[in-house]
Amino acid sequence: MAANSGSIDLVSSDIARHPCCSHGPTLLFERFDQSRGKSRQFYACSAFRDRKACSFFQWADTDMVADEAATDTCSVKTAHWQSRKRYHRFRKLPRKDRHVCCTCGLLLLDDELSLHESQGHVVKKKVGLKQLRQSSAMFSPLDDNKTFAQYLFSKKSVDFVLETLDQLGFSHVLCVGTPRVHEAIQCNQKRGNLSLKSMLLDLDDRYGQIYPPSKFAKYNMFNHHFFEEDGLKMTSEFLCQGKDKIVLITDPPFGGMVDALAAAFQKLSDMWREKTLQSSESTPSSIDGKCMPIIWFFPYFMENRIVSQLPGMVMLDYKVDYENHALYKNDLKQKGSPVRIFTNIPQAMFVLPAEEGYWYCSKCNRYSSKENWHCSDCGACTSKDGTTYVHCDACLRCVKPSRVHCYTCQICDLKDHVCGKKHMFGCHICGDLSHKRRDCPQKTDKGGFQRGGKISCKRKFHSSGKVKEKAKKTKIV
Repeated sequence: MAANSGSIDLVSSDIARHPCCSHGPTLLFERFDQSRGKSRQFYACSAFRDRKACSFFQWADTDMVADEAATDTCSVKTAHWQSRKRYHRFRKLPRKDRHVCCTCGLLLLDDELSLHESQGHVVKKKVGLKQLRQSSAMFSPLDDNKTFAQYLFSKKSVDFVLETLDQLGFSHVLCVGTPRVHEAIQCNQKRGNLSLKSMLLDLDDRYGQIYPPSKFAKYNMFNHHFFEEDGLKMTSEFLCQGKDKIVLITDPPFGGMVDALAAAFQKLSDMWREKTLQSSESTPSSIDGKCMPIIWFFPYFMENRIVSQLPGMVMLDYKVDYENHALYKNDLKQKGSPVRIFTNIPQAMFVLPAEEGYWYCSKCNRYSSKENWHCSDCGACTSKDGTTYVHCDACLRCVKPSRVHCYTCQICDLKDHVCGKKHMFGCHICGDLSHKRRDCPQKTDKGGFQRGGKISCKRKFHSSGKVKEKAKKTKIV
């Protein structure tokens, strides 16, 4: 996945002109060397930050390209039709001969069982056809944070998502990297319990064995790349079928660059708008200029990044629970999971479960978590991290309860912060607090900075008093 880094920025450019690796068009990055005050741009794989997974690297000012790594974990090994051919052969086997390698995510045929067992792989034997519908549980989740990082929603979170989608009146769900939601929709369709239809776009081609082209396409969400023309075609048809009743639901890797993800989701939205306008039954005035509804699962501390890239997005208070993540489980942390829902759908339309402590704030016209009280001074439910924020009269805003106001520093900081400790804020190039490095007006076209600029982004804070302001909260029932 394209990873965030303090010294590397994503450069906005025409991706169609970029060199390609086996995962589609690369992205253009800029690495800043603060000690030298210079930067240099380079092309690298959009999907993986680990050079062992994809070794492509090219400086933007040279034509030299690194050799592709032999250990590339995501190159197209088999076409989708070949994976489906294996699936149909698998179905015809008697149950006693139907085995699945959970390690490889492969439906085993004929004499392949002995080979995988000899390599110490985990094999599930005598697999029933119904079990294939729960492939996300059968395949071993890929948990390398530098390549694939698959963390699956808990049943409680999936049930909440499905109930919400049904209540909001959607008929089609484009699942981008959310296999468990797609799987649940498909299972409910079989049982006749849900009218939703879904299609999965994912980089993990193991699901290509289970789902036909109308329900799965191999897709890179960091560069909007479809690995097969049929995948692009079927996605376009699905978007056209959904019309104004479609929603994009996504759960990207948390280390992924928000800029790249937002650009890809915007392109999917543009595809939807174009296909819908081409439909003879569509109403141009209701679609033109409109963005496809999006439900994006991401940690709360990425709110500013998401909203800056997609201004129409807002964050809900719902804490998303994961089944196989050590930290992102509501029952393991006092604050609960840090993952939230970001959406461009009006907040008031999401009815959060009262049995979990969520309550309706009439002043904010939205549901808030049990610890998120309405602040009369700020005029909002201000809590973000699962604690009850307190209002600071000096700062004129709500802060985390672990912060206290220091009148020397003129800022709220940790109780035990050290006097004279240096904090890093603002631009790494000129030190201005009003912008970041990528937006610095002193940057030159060739990288680096104009000599009139001074690299001084350090700001000193001193503390003497520890005064905690009284909370001014009013919980609206």
